[in-house]
Amino acid sequence: MTFNIRNGLANDGPNSWEHRRHLTVKVIRESKTDIIGAQEVYDFQRDYLKIKLPEDSFYSVGREDGDKQGEQCTILWRADVFHPIDKGTFWLSDAPEIPNSMTWGNRITRICSWIRFSEGFYFYNTHWDHESVEARRRSAKMFIEQYSLTLPWILIGDFNAEPNSPEMDLLCAAGNCEFVSRDNTGGTFHDFQGGENGACIDHMLVGGGIYAAVNEVVRTSEDGIFPSDHYPVIFEVNLSEIPKAELTDSVC
Repeated sequence: MTFNIRNGLANDGPNSWEHRRHLTVKVIRESKTDIIGAQEVYDFQRDYLKIKLPEDSFYSVGREDGDKQGEQCTILWRADVFHPIDKGTFWLSDAPEIPNSMTWGNRITRICSWIRFSEGFYFYNTHWDHESVEARRRSAKMFIEQYSLTLPWILIGDFNAEPNSPEMDLLCAAGNCEFVSRDNTGGTFHDFQGGENGACIDHMLVGGGIYAAVNEVVRTSEDGIFPSDHYPVIFEVNLSEIPKAELTDSVC
């Protein structure tokens, strides 16, 4: 699942975090997904999810300091299904190891968090810039040149780019890549309004022998309240053809 849960500090009135957080948990529980990439997660939101989803393990860092400050690209996974052997976060800039670095014209820090699982794949969770086409283009170029070489891989997140945008085309240009959500017809961003006419910007790509299909755009609401201003998207992934790594002690 990819799920932008909407940052909990936003002044959203009746759509503020405290009014919809139970729905966020409900959607995650009912989806029965094994691994989730969540975006716009603050530490207090992550702490709430940890309490309500005790069967899941978590990894993320704040984009402002590499610790707790700022939004996070949080990865949740079923501890009885997946076993992490490495993890990290890089900043979408010319200084990917420096927290809060921005060099591509974006006004907001952007990151990608990742985990390598002993089940034989890397899982990347990212949130691209919402304003700068150049920042999104450079984010795509960075992944192609530095990270998609570590195969097999799953890349999931809020890309702030439509399926047929130049940025997404660039991301797929290197080959050995399946853009799983390219043919999504309904929008995933709805600004708490519902419907299917919003921008389709929440995606998943896979490479290196992983096969996947779009399963469902989840449009759950309750009494007019949505769990987020984005719909979560669920994908079905086949990992049976990839070699498994030797299991070592968990580091996450």
